[in-house]
Amino acid sequence: MPVYKLFYKIAKFGVRVLAQNPELRAKTASFVKDRVVPQAKAGWEKAKPRLEQAKDTAVGAAKDVADVARANDPRENPRKFLSEASQRLRDRAKR
Repeated sequence: MPVYKLFYKIAKFGVRVLAQNPELRAKTASFVKDRVVPQAKAGWEKAKPRLEQAKDTAVGAAKDVADVARANDPRENPRKFLSEASQRLRDRAKR
């Protein structure tokens, strides 16, 4: 039996027990509210600037490739297009 199936069955059993026991359900809800949610919020706040930076980088790279495509039609001269697009992306990575 693969390991992931074993973990799946254990998790399924745990959820079934949790759903049937009101006391355990209340403790779990309290734990999630007091510990999991604050840690998740803190993790999101920590990751948010890097995600924004990655988004800005991806948008800028897409604009660079679009500019190269306007200057060099990839259907007519794919080699030149790929060469200039890859050069712009390498230059962007150095900044």
